[in-house]
Amino acid sequence: MLRTSLRDINKKDLEKIFRWRNQEHIRNVMFNNSKISWDEHVNWYTNLQENKNKLSKIFIIDEMAYGVLNINIIDKEANICSWGFYIGENNSIKGAGLLLGYTSLDFIFKELKIRKLCAEVIETNKISCNFHEKLGFKLDGTLRKHIKRTDRYEDIYIYSLFLEEWEESGNIIKAELEERFSSMN
Repeated sequence: MLRTSLRDINKKDLEKIFRWRNQEHIRNVMFNNSKISWDEHVNWYTNLQENKNKLSKIFIIDEMAYGVLNINIIDKEANICSWGFYIGENNSIKGAGLLLGYTSLDFIFKELKIRKLCAEVIETNKISCNFHEKLGFKLDGTLRKHIKRTDRYEDIYIYSLFLEEWEESGNIIKAELEERFSSMN
């Protein structure tokens, strides 16, 4: 299987992440879908370095950066957090998203030892809804007409995944990835 990893974001990554984050196909599925200025981007990075309740990682496949994992609202007492992610490279390999999901969830549950991971997905982002369900997430509820985007209000779907659910669905995803990428070794 391909070698995947996550590493801390550093200053050298800022230009690449800035370019990735401002791509229209990524902006269109974010809560904040407007273009981000360079100053806003640098402020995000500075705040990330100071905030102990957030983590951001670069997702690597065979030593090449492909995307970003954001872990937010880390509550150490309740042992929960939320996540966001994207593949930024336009020439990414087929299945990079599933590799990112598997690698990230393994990190969140095994390294951070989180018991529950939460996710919020905009109703029009059907790909992300399906992706979360494939990874084993359960739909907990809907925040109706919760955010305004462009000219209308949109619902937000709330998903969650517990450690014990990931242990089960993670084995299925791992087997699928091994089968899919075994011929690439």
